[in-house]
Amino acid sequence: MTKQHTISSIEEYIEIVCKQHSQIYDENYSYYPTAPVLLFRGQSNKNYSLLPSICRGRKYSNEFSLFNEERNLIELAKYRLPDIFHNSLSPIELLALLQHHGIPTRLLDVTENALVGLYFACNQSNDTDGEVIVFPSDDDDIAPYPFLNAIADTYRLINDNCHDLRFFFEGMRNQPYFREYKGWEYVFADFSEWYESWISTDPDRIYFVHAPIRSTRQQMQQGRYILFPNRIITTKSKKEYKAFDMIIDEIPKDHPGIALRIIIPKEIKQQLLIDLAVLGIREDTLFCDNVDVVCKGITEKFTRKYQ
Repeated sequence: MTKQHTISSIEEYIEIVCKQHSQIYDENYSYYPTAPVLLFRGQSNKNYSLLPSICRGRKYSNEFSLFNEERNLIELAKYRLPDIFHNSLSPIELLALLQHHGIPTRLLDVTENALVGLYFACNQSNDTDGEVIVFPSDDDDIAPYPFLNAIADTYRLINDNCHDLRFFFEGMRNQPYFREYKGWEYVFADFSEWYESWISTDPDRIYFVHAPIRSTRQQMQQGRYILFPNRIITTKSKKEYKAFDMIIDEIPKDHPGIALRIIIPKEIKQQLLIDLAVLGIREDTLFCDNVDVVCKGITEKFTRKYQ
């Protein structure tokens, strides 16, 4: 069961995070030269689900085709801004860039910086408790990169009228990001069964992905992402077959891949933001490529002299 702590100060928060890191290292990594990485998801409302933005605000899971929605968003962005969202980007790079510019995707932002996670748990919803969710991560646990790109590319690889995985597998085999990994198609005799095991049979797997740092904001926020695959179902027909469902499942808060939930009481959010600013974590540093945000920070610093 996921551990949960409620903090009363930034000092307590830092102490809990450091203890968690030491515990994970002692239990799992003491024989290896590299330390574990902790990833953090700050949410201003502790009741928010762990779901990517493209899945939010849907009354019903089948209200509209998630694949069509994803396709329309991505293709429109590529049509309107071809110099930014161009075809030379890998699927993960494309989703990360769309996410950076506020377009809903199947990615969920996390950060390697515990203080950045705390900032995002405090910077909104002052009438509600926030939370920081702590994920242990190991780069060795990341699924092979072509398969991560295929998950990010799902909307393009499936047939519009049939979500049969066989169409998906055939489309994936022909993609540049798969062909560059020579020999894989010969290593796995039953390729489709092996791939399905990556994205459906292990309930403990969370897919953490990297994307190239293309902005100062990404660098300052030390961002990574969680990539969400679609649920796989067995269709009820004359001949059963595996297919993608339109649904993307949320990560439950008691998921084995979550080490810790740190609850941020609403009463201390403003004080924590003040403390974080002393440590260099504030809006104009985290969003330093946004001119309006930086100018807002300059103005606030000026006006404080007269308060």
